[in-house]
Parts: sequence; C-alpha cells; structure tokens
Amino acid sequence: MQDHLDVDLDPQKINAFWAWLASHQSDLNALESPDDPFWDELLARLQAVNEGLWFEVSAAGEKDRELVITAQGDWELFPLVEAMVSVAPELPGWTAVPLKPAMGFGFSIGYRGLELNPDDMWFEPLVDPDSPEVLGLRVAVQGFNDDQEEEFANGLLLILDTALGEKAAATDVDLVEVCEMPADPDDEGFLPFTELASYLAWRKSRLTH
Repeated sequence: MQDHLDVDLDPQKINAFWAWLASHQSDLNALESPDDPFWDELLARLQAVNEGLWFEVSAAGEKDRELVITAQGDWELFPLVEAMVSVAPELPGWTAVPLKPAMGFGFSIGYRGLELNPDDMWFEPLVDPDSPEVLGLRVAVQGFNDDQEEEFANGLLLILDTALGEKAAATDVDLVEVCEMPADPDDEGFLPFTELASYLAWRKSRLTH
C-alpha cells in the first residue's frame, strides 16, 4: 500500500491542479451544477491527479463556498486528499475541505428509485468478541426487498458518508448489511439509526479505556 500512496502523492500533479484552478476562478465562481460544462472539466483535471478523486461544491450564499475533495470512501486515498487540501492556494470566496464533513442525520436521499430516510431505519451492532475493534452494522430499512438489495446497500453507504463524514464512515464502520424491518426492532435489539453517531462515540470511549 505504501507504493500506492507514494505514486498518488505527486507534488507536481497536485500543484498543477491548484495552479489551473486558480487561473479559472471565474469559472469556479459560476459553477452551480453538474450541467455546467466546467463541472466535467474540473473533474477531469482533478482525476488527472488520481482517478479515484471527486468533488462537491456548496451552493452560493453569504458565507464562503466549500470545495470538497472526496475519495468516495476509499480510505487509501485519504492521505492524498488531506495532502492536496493542505497546499491549496487562497481562492477568494472559497474554502477547500478534505473529505466529506459530517452533516448529521436530518436529511433523506433518493437513490435509484428508492427514498431512504434515516428516521425509518434501525441498526444492530455486529461485534465479534475475539475482534472487538471491528464493527459491523446490520441496518433494518423500511420497505427493504431482496430484489433491490444492492441499491439499498449503496444508498445506505451514501447516507453514512453524509451523516458521519467520509473519514468516520470508512474508519469507524467496517462492514454493513441491510435487512428488512423487524415487527418490533427495539425488542429485537436494534437501535434507532439516527443514534449511530452517539453509539460510535460511546464505543470509542469503551475501546480506549
């Protein structure tokens, strides 16, 4: 893995990306959606650094806009993302952010025809006593069906990235499986999905003592 990271941490490629972006700030300032031609150009320039990199931008408002560099949950690329942002030039009106920040659970998403709402989910921690540092989650989702298991699972990973933040989602949760909702999830040992961040904080405090 070290060789992989050495290749990715190429100062010349990183500096070339930022120099190009700084010279196109007017295009960046006007960027609103993936329909803008500059969106694809920016993505291509970013993926010239590493094809696993992506980006998000916040909407224009009173505060500085955010340019989020994301590895889409690929933890091997986290050092590259953090190194890139650490040398970002000043872009007036913008803040470069390494990895998707934690946004909490107050949202829902549409994913490939599914409407997924954290309020309608429960989770069961899966912990092996012989490997207590490894955490799996069994997540019960309202409306789950086997025919769309992959769509439910991928949508759930997007929710975890958004709610917990990209780094925490990748490092604090090792595996995820999706299941149908029990008749009484509380009675079956499940916890409300919106309490996951609190559970992870409690779990960390237990593992470090």
